[in-house]
Amino acid sequence: MLGKSPWAREFTEDQLEKLARYLLVSEAKQGSEVFAEGAKEAYMSIVIKGIVKVIKEDSLNRKSAIAEVGPGKTLGEMSLIDGWPRSASAVAIEDSTMLVLTKDNFEHLLSDQPQLGSQILMKLAGLLSQRLRMTNWVLVECLDRA
Repeated sequence: MLGKSPWAREFTEDQLEKLARYLLVSEAKQGSEVFAEGAKEAYMSIVIKGIVKVIKEDSLNRKSAIAEVGPGKTLGEMSLIDGWPRSASAVAIEDSTMLVLTKDNFEHLLSDQPQLGSQILMKLAGLLSQRLRMTNWVLVECLDRA
């Protein structure tokens, strides 16, 4: 499954085999919650099949969809990095299959396979940086309208 995912393009077959040992398979039925805002479980998911909607609640308890994550994309990576509670919720809007990397397994990977772990950390840093840049752009657009 991982080898066919666009997320894994820059990894060799050997690296994917090593990484696969640390991943779990998770299924989410349409409409089911993948994780809830405020939850403390730390794991990242790579969507293999289906679509997951990321939902953020504002200060007035209004919920807004902030992203839809499809095959080859990830969600929940912030929890691997900072260990803080979930900043948003995620709900499967289609039956979905995901590969899950828990914080514990990620720490074992970093210890057992430091070069591969470093490569994954750089990939996650790049993803988070891209998302921050996009958020900055959206914020500036909103401020310009205010």
